[in-house]
Amino acid sequence: MTRVLSSACIVLLLLLGMAGRTWASGKPPIAILGLEVYDNGSGIDPETTRAAKELTAALRDRAKAGTGPYTPVQGGDKELIDEKLLNNCDSEAASCMAAIGTELGAEFLMYGKIEKAQLNGQPIYRVSLRLLNVNRKQLTSSTVENIPVDAAVGVKASTAARTWYSKLAVVSGGTVAIRANIDRGTVLLDGDARGTLASGVASLTGVVDGRHTLAVEAKDYQRYETQITVRTGETTTQNVTMVEMPRKLPPGPSTEPPITREGTVTAHARTNLWKPVFYGALVLDASAAGFAIYEWRKSITDGNNIKTRGPNNAPLTEGDCGNYPDPDLKRACTDHDRWRIGVIVGGVLGAAVIGSFYMAYLHDSGSEAEAKTASGGRRKRRELAITPIVTPQGGGATLRFDW
Repeated sequence: MTRVLSSACIVLLLLLGMAGRTWASGKPPIAILGLEVYDNGSGIDPETTRAAKELTAALRDRAKAGTGPYTPVQGGDKELIDEKLLNNCDSEAASCMAAIGTELGAEFLMYGKIEKAQLNGQPIYRVSLRLLNVNRKQLTSSTVENIPVDAAVGVKASTAARTWYSKLAVVSGGTVAIRANIDRGTVLLDGDARGTLASGVASLTGVVDGRHTLAVEAKDYQRYETQITVRTGETTTQNVTMVEMPRKLPPGPSTEPPITREGTVTAHARTNLWKPVFYGALVLDASAAGFAIYEWRKSITDGNNIKTRGPNNAPLTEGDCGNYPDPDLKRACTDHDRWRIGVIVGGVLGAAVIGSFYMAYLHDSGSEAEAKTASGGRRKRRELAITPIVTPQGGGATLRFDW
């Protein structure tokens, strides 16, 4: 009797430990029973049995991914037909199936059957799936799906199982779990505020499947932004590292000796803008002069090549431009017009060169000479003098009027 009790205690402790490890993830545990092959009168063939095993394995793999709303219970990979026999369930009544789920330590139980059928003359598998809430002894959802015979194995089976699992779990969109290195902050998804960080953690639910821009903003930290991909029925975890903004240090006390400067306030401050104007005008004037000389020499050359003669065999002149179709005459006339333009532009720029040279050098030199003469005590009168004073303890200035 003592050995029996000890064995029972050990089994109970193991079950409690398994349940504790299951609930450590924070998600309700689920057991997925193998699909039962239903005989509709045509017999059970090996292909249907293989399809049942492939689809069952795909459903369990989807649950084991850890990104859905449930977590698989340990030891829950049982066959539906076996569990029904062990629990004397002659049907799939909710009360009897809930007893199977309780024995397996699951909060939810997924089970169903598969049978071969015909659709539009093509062989298919009809799969019926149910999701049972074990504690409430109620069906939460069910679905009947058709899948081609050749799509019940391999990658296509995994794709179909993922869709069925999400449909049964009634999952709307995906979930984004954010873990940050700061306690507080605002979480934005595609530019919209969707939540806040609490102790460095936030969760966004119902996120539409696809690519999204995730951002986190917090005071005194640089904005964090990245691209994430969300899948329906899955949880996307994003670790966020916020970088603190550089802080401006207050200026320390100055160790330099006091600095004093004296200046004179005048009505107009001289500028040195005329010097670049002078050099620019000089370059342009030299270019215009070179252009005029080039066109002048070219007009002479083209004029010497004119073979057409005027009345009484007289040579053609500038006044004959446009009266004769001689090409050399036309070129000579064009070169002569360009030469005139170059001369006019060069003359205007020459005047600009002279004026800017006077303003840049002669006028400023005269002002400086006048200032030097005034500083000698003969002409200059200081109207206002300001002397700034800077010390480690502060700053100030002295103001003096002269008249």
